[in-house]
Amino acid sequence: NRVDAMSIRGIAREAAVILNQYHLASQLKPLKLKDKNKLEVDELPLPKINNDPKLCQRIMCVALKGVRQKNSPKWLQKRLKQAGFQLHSNLIDITNYITHELGHPCHVFDYDKIMSLGGVINITTAKEGKPFTTLDGIERETVGGEIVFTNEIGTIIDLPAIIGTANSSVDNNTKNILFWIEDLDAQKVRQASIKHAIRTTAAQLNEKNVDPHLAEEALLKGVELYQKLTNAKVASKIFDEFKNPRKVAPFELKQQTLKNYLGISLETEQVEKILSSLGCEVEVLT
Repeated sequence: NRVDAMSIRGIAREAAVILNQYHLASQLKPLKLKDKNKLEVDELPLPKINNDPKLCQRIMCVALKGVRQKNSPKWLQKRLKQAGFQLHSNLIDITNYITHELGHPCHVFDYDKIMSLGGVINITTAKEGKPFTTLDGIERETVGGEIVFTNEIGTIIDLPAIIGTANSSVDNNTKNILFWIEDLDAQKVRQASIKHAIRTTAAQLNEKNVDPHLAEEALLKGVELYQKLTNAKVASKIFDEFKNPRKVAPFELKQQTLKNYLGISLETEQVEKILSSLGCEVEVLT
């Protein structure tokens, strides 16, 4: 249930610190990603995005053009199989790979479908009984209250953080894509996932308050993989709306609490070193 450890990189962060306790020198490798300011191109217009910050804290997206859809390379297929993911085309596999590696869900739309539907993405809550078809071909109706993406006339074009819809999903004819990342209200994601009985990996991560600061790493990693595996070219500016970032509340960890959980006592210096190695800002109170 620890969302920070529900990914390969999250496990690696923990392992790097644990191994050092057993005198096995290790450290978490830094992510080597491109500078997002050097990626921006202004060839394709992004859709108009109307967000309600009470529903969605952060949105990042970018348009990529000229994608070549094919089977993913063997190394990527192998890793997805090991993680329990089904294989699709490279366009979908990349999103699942990023989700599993970095721990932040992401989504890919068919850019041209989004634009033909009006070029507008409204982030809103649904009324009961609104029909939509998910990308698995199942016809559904909204239960009311779930967060949905709609176009300018109210057609649902995504059930975000859970599953995509057929009218905006990539297919064999996709040439341009909109690579998209959002951070929605976690409670509403869980409610919608349970009510619709759709328990995707994205839903299980998003309902646990995935860290919105991971969005940039996920977006840049996605751009890198799409360029490498689909010959995509960046075709737009990078959209990044980050409303009211959550403040990290300090937590007081007492020695007695540690002893109660672990059954052993640790020196203050060791506790400070472990927490600092995990990326925590630590202040020792005397």
